[in-house]
Amino acid sequence: MPNLHILDGGVGKHLQFTALFDHLIKKENKLCLMSSWPELFKHDSRVASSTLFNIMPLHDNSHTYFKNYDNIIHKDPYLDNFVKGETHLVDFWAKMYGLENVSREPNFQVNTKREKFLQDDILKLGKFILVQFTGGQGVKSNDYDDHNAGRNYKDGQEVVNLLKEALPGLNIIVFGHDNEQEPLVNTTAFNNFGGSPKFVDKLDFMILARHCVSFICIDSSLQHMCSNRIFNKTGVVLWGTSKPSMFGYKKNINLISDYPYCVQIKPQDVVDNFLKMRM
Repeated sequence: MPNLHILDGGVGKHLQFTALFDHLIKKENKLCLMSSWPELFKHDSRVASSTLFNIMPLHDNSHTYFKNYDNIIHKDPYLDNFVKGETHLVDFWAKMYGLENVSREPNFQVNTKREKFLQDDILKLGKFILVQFTGGQGVKSNDYDDHNAGRNYKDGQEVVNLLKEALPGLNIIVFGHDNEQEPLVNTTAFNNFGGSPKFVDKLDFMILARHCVSFICIDSSLQHMCSNRIFNKTGVVLWGTSKPSMFGYKKNINLISDYPYCVQIKPQDVVDNFLKMRM
C-alpha cells in the first residue's frame, strides 16, 4: 500500500514541498497527497492522488479511508525547530524525511492542457512581468487584513510608475485578490484580465510564471511560482518580517527592509535592482 502525505499551510508552502518530489518518488513511485490546496498537484505526473485535507472525527468511515495507506505521514516544519529561524524550510523538510542533496527551488508541474489552451493569449502579452505587492493569506473576505503581518508593500504603484518610465513596452500583470489592494494603474489585474476571463486563478499564474521575463514580489506565493527550478527565472523579492534565509532563493535579488515588521524599501531601489538583472 502507498503512503499518504499530509500538508497544510499556504500556497507557497505547498509549492516548496514540491522540491522533495523527485526524491520521494524514488522510494514511493507515485505520491498520495492530502493537502489544503489539492488543485496545485492535480496535474503532476508524480502524484497518484491529491485530495483535500479534511480529517473528520474518527468514525468508522475515517478508519476505512486511512486503512488504504501504509503510513499516514504529516511532517510539518512549522511544528518543529524550524520555527527557531535557523534553517531554510526545504532543508528542514528534507531532513525530516531523511533526504539528502535536495535543491531548495520548487519543482512543480503545470497543467499542460490548460497551458496549450492559453498559448495564444500568452503570446499576445508580449514581454511581461508578474508582480505581487500584497497577499499571503489565501482568502477573499471584506475584512482582509491589509497589514498582513508586515509582508505587504505599500509603494507598489510607485514601482509600477518607475518601471513604465524605464520600460514603456513592458506589460505588468498583478497577482492578488481584488480585496487585497486598490487597483494599480498601468497594470493588468489578476482577476480582471483586461475584461477577459482567460487568466483567472493561481493555477494560471503558475503557467504565466513559466512565460514571464521576470517578477517583483513580496514573500508570498508568487515568489515560489516564479522560482521553479525548471523555469530559469530570476526576480526581485521584498522582505519585511520574514527572512530569505528561511523562505527565499539565492538566485533572486532579495531586498531586506531596514525596518522591522514592515516592508519599507524605496521604490527606486526596487526598480534599480530589477533593471540590473539579465532577462
